[in-house]
Amino acid sequence: MIRVNVKVDLNNAKLKAKQDNAKKAAQAQLDQDVLKDSNYFIPKQDGYLERSGILHSRIGEGHIEWNTPYARRLYYNPQYNFSKDVNPNAQGLWFEAAKARNKEDWTQRVKETYKEYFNGG
Repeated sequence: MIRVNVKVDLNNAKLKAKQDNAKKAAQAQLDQDVLKDSNYFIPKQDGYLERSGILHSRIGEGHIEWNTPYARRLYYNPQYNFSKDVNPNAQGLWFEAAKARNKEDWTQRVKETYKEYFNGG
């Protein structure tokens, strides 16, 4: 019979730091994807609404926000006849449209980003 003794010494602090960094990176990746993919459907005239999402969102914190006086009205009234001149994909509920179209991709990219911290170093 062969006996093998194995001693495993885990560095919990290093493992926790790696996990925290992986979570932060994955959250930032998700936030960027959500903002980009949602803006694909955003109504555009002069681009203020789209730029407000870039200015007011907090990437890496899970906070995506379009902040103009009319953002809420446009978002929650998908029945509006949105101009398709500047953005042919313009519609209300732009986040919901992006989520329906990209949720699986978002999930996969978050998993890949998270794994990079454990498989690559």
